[in-house]
Parts: sequence; C-alpha cells; structure tokens
Amino acid sequence: MNCELVKAKLIDVIGKIQTAGGYEDGASIGDDTVPLDGLEGFDSKLAPIAIRRLARELDIEIPKTQNIFREGGRSKGRKLSVAEIAAVLAASTGTPTQVAK
Repeated sequence: MNCELVKAKLIDVIGKIQTAGGYEDGASIGDDTVPLDGLEGFDSKLAPIAIRRLARELDIEIPKTQNIFREGGRSKGRKLSVAEIAAVLAASTGTPTQVAK
C-alpha cells in the first residue's frame, strides 16, 4: 500500500476525531505529529477508535491487539509520529515504502 495514501487517510481520520471532540488541533496534524503526545485529548481511549476507522478507510485488517500508535504495536513502546505510523502500516501490506518528510 502506498505510504502517502496511508498517511493522508490517517491524518483525515485523526483530524475528524479531534474536530468531533471539540479540539482545535485537528487541522494542524502533519508528518511529525505524535498523536499520543501532540494532540489534545487524543489518548489510549481514542486510539482504538482511530485504528478501527483507519482500517475501514484503507480496507485492511489491523488486529485488535495492535497499537499502531506505538513502536512494536504494543501498549508500552515508543510513541510514533504520523509518518512513522504510515510507514509501518504501508510496509505491513507488503509494499515497499518510503517516508516522505
């Protein structure tokens, strides 16, 4: 899957969640944004919602136990940026990827 497509969908999904939650930072999400650190109100409770929506948008399967927002897909790994998340997801679909900055 194309990394740029994944990134665009991820930004769109998170942006809509932020807007729906009444947060003003939904329009300022970019490659370097770390959703679990850099977005007001975006936390481990909203992450699964974003993951499910993104999976539907991309028509891919993301295991319920996978946390795409953390390195290694676990609950304790380093928090990832939007570009890093997109690269991991694009690579997991079997398509070589390049992270554009």
